[in-house]
Amino acid sequence: MNVTLVGAAGAAVLAVGVFFLLFRHIVGRRKETDADFEWCRDFSIARYRPMERLFVEEDYDFLSSQPGFHPSISRKLRSERRRIFRHYLRCLRRDFDRLLAAAKLVLVHAAQDRPDLAKMLIRQRLVFQYAMWTVQVRLLLQPLGIGTVDVRRLVASLEGMRNELRQLTALVQPAGI
Repeated sequence: MNVTLVGAAGAAVLAVGVFFLLFRHIVGRRKETDADFEWCRDFSIARYRPMERLFVEEDYDFLSSQPGFHPSISRKLRSERRRIFRHYLRCLRRDFDRLLAAAKLVLVHAAQDRPDLAKMLIRQRLVFQYAMWTVQVRLLLQPLGIGTVDVRRLVASLEGMRNELRQLTALVQPAGI
């Protein structure tokens, strides 16, 4: 009986902990994705261009040609670049979500319904999500020497969302923004 009671109490504590983490994640994400039209207007895709160069082989070829080179240096550099790349991915996702939130807000406050534009936003979200998954899988396989990490499609998807938002704000005259 005591074992059952302890097990039930443990499960309850675990459930409360999971609920708390999910709630914190949802509330925290809401703050990050609030629409900020001034930020959207000033947003530049250029901050993500360095991602495209993080895994170029020329850097490692140059490094290996230097006196005193040891393979551990190259491994450490790759590991650091993967860490930096993951940080870029988190920022990229946050920026996409902010652009998407702004676009949704424009649609909600539009003078007339535009289901075609809503479909476009859904399509942009799916394209971005697919590109993000592809990059993350390639990032996992990269340390094993399988494939390369190419972020161009993901950056292009973010740029597409930014362009769609600009066109959307030009096409749809918001009534309450």
